[in-house]
Amino acid sequence: MKRKTREAIAGYLFALPIIITVITFTIYPIFAAFYYSFTDYNPLNAQNLETKFNPQEALELHLGVFQSEVSSVDEIIDSFDLLSFIKYDVGVNLDKTKEKIVLESFDVKKLLKDFVDGKLNKEVKVSSFMAKYLKKGEKYFKKYIPNFLGPYNFKKMLGDQYFKISLFNTFFYTIVVVPVQTFLALVLAVAANAKMKGVKFFKLTFFIPSITSSAAISMIFWMIYSKPGILNRLLGYFGFEPIAWLENPNTALPAVMLMNIWTTAGYFMITFLAGLQDIPRSIYEAAQIDGATPGKIFWKIILPLLRPQILFVATMGTIGCMQVFDQIYFLIKNMRNITISFYIYKNAFEYGNMGYASALSLVLFAIILALTLIQKKFIKESY
Repeated sequence: MKRKTREAIAGYLFALPIIITVITFTIYPIFAAFYYSFTDYNPLNAQNLETKFNPQEALELHLGVFQSEVSSVDEIIDSFDLLSFIKYDVGVNLDKTKEKIVLESFDVKKLLKDFVDGKLNKEVKVSSFMAKYLKKGEKYFKKYIPNFLGPYNFKKMLGDQYFKISLFNTFFYTIVVVPVQTFLALVLAVAANAKMKGVKFFKLTFFIPSITSSAAISMIFWMIYSKPGILNRLLGYFGFEPIAWLENPNTALPAVMLMNIWTTAGYFMITFLAGLQDIPRSIYEAAQIDGATPGKIFWKIILPLLRPQILFVATMGTIGCMQVFDQIYFLIKNMRNITISFYIYKNAFEYGNMGYASALSLVLFAIILALTLIQKKFIKESY
């Protein structure tokens, strides 16, 4: 082999773990979400056929008699309800197609004979059990295949009030938080860039919240916002009645927004601070010689030269706010203040509607992509 070929192979071998990781945890989930968004995929059903059970115990429970008490199939055949047994005792989720297959192809007599003969007292997989007693159609029970629904999940959103509420809350959250946290981060960076005593402590104080666990920060603010919390105690000195900030739908989301601004401003401050330190001192000095005031220096010099950082902060802030989940999960206890990421979680892991959740995630992806492209178009990187 040529030297360049050997070097290329060696490079790909070294990069192979990262390539596999990206394909497994990034590229595959994207394509899987796209596929599931057009189906009724349910993660609980996906594991349904892989679970194990004891057929003899299931039949004893269904029939209400022990195997040792039965001597012939005729004694129990009238008490046996096939669909009820498959659904509730075996635990197989049946749609209309599968119900028809079971009714037409399941060998009831063979199953009951094996029960009478004592051949069922062992743990078996649901898929193996179904394959053994179905005369045909066993392919529908070997592996879980969700039903293809076409655009049904996307049409469903049009009449879903919680989708509309969560989408509105997410946009409201983003529209308020992103400009405020960007401006605050810029002001903090300008202050941190000043030559004064204690500036290192100042930087550390504002940066620590951004590297602290979101769960820990949420619990701290839960104690601050609770009815007997610090905030209500302080307001009580001025004659205000205590408020359940996180339980009131009118104050819960703004309270979380304030927390998010405080925790993220320090992180973006570092980004702006790096940009400020790249601006040559000679530019400031030339402006001061020309008689520029500090305000003009900020608006006419600092802001234009920080456009790349502003674009980065605005883009990352928008993506973060559109995907906000953890603070909502920890602090919000009502459905009127949920965001779309939290609603995706509810559908996927609480309701079991992974197909609908995948459709919601694709809509969120499209919105974030559109907002990012709009920001890139209107916030130029160069002056």
